[in-house]
Amino acid sequence: MSERSAPTAGRGRTEGRPGVFSAGAAALLLALGTACTTYYEVPIEVPIAAKLNVEKYNRILVAGFVTQTNENIDLDAETVRLLRNQLRTRSKHQVLDAEIEPLGDFSEKTLEQSGMLEKFKEIEDKAKSEGEEQISRQEWIDLEQDKLLEDEEFWKEIGEEYQNPLIVTGKLAFSSESRSGLVRHARYTRDAFNRPQLERSNTFQERTGYVLNAEFYFVDGATGRTIHRERFTEEVIYGRDEQTSALSSYFELMDRLLPNFLSILSPQTFRGTRILLK
Repeated sequence: MSERSAPTAGRGRTEGRPGVFSAGAAALLLALGTACTTYYEVPIEVPIAAKLNVEKYNRILVAGFVTQTNENIDLDAETVRLLRNQLRTRSKHQVLDAEIEPLGDFSEKTLEQSGMLEKFKEIEDKAKSEGEEQISRQEWIDLEQDKLLEDEEFWKEIGEEYQNPLIVTGKLAFSSESRSGLVRHARYTRDAFNRPQLERSNTFQERTGYVLNAEFYFVDGATGRTIHRERFTEEVIYGRDEQTSALSSYFELMDRLLPNFLSILSPQTFRGTRILLK
């Protein structure tokens, strides 16, 4: 009886252990495999096609912009100069130098001096008297700007004068706004027992924000028709201790915007890295 039971007990222990041995072996192999894994950081380049096909154009003319700002800055001249310089270095097309008469200044001061504000007041009063839906001043300004930018006959004349280039135009708005207010802060401190704890507080900060809105129109010089439109908005906020001029803020915002503008006309290359395992 004892001779038969001993081997049985032995078999019970042997049959119950294979799962343990297999799990241990798998963990050992995994550890060895991880220890032998090598990580490689590989640079990659991904070509990105231009949004607009401009192969048929030999020339590009940055013709000017309608503008709206109350800051002491010539948005039209600064933007034309900046875009022409960028296109000369980043585009294969011939970038034309041309003196185009300014398209329109829609700043508060200019609107008042030209009598445009009185015209808007008449439109507003007429809508009220006739029970029509009123239009805001900014909506009215946008409509007036669009009339100038979508004048096909005007652009066709410009195109004929400069041998039918691709014409870049559009509208720009640049403004400063007060962004002062309560700003939330969070920091870790330690209590009497040296335990970390999170403290939250609100403090008032004086801040100024600058906003640049740019809507670019791409016009076929042969027909005067707009073939593409795209709008961008950039914003930067400065604290009270950061003394920055409107012109410096404008260039900072344009520096952010330019890659997006250039991607419309020219193919770009995304450069990055990927991690490979061996």
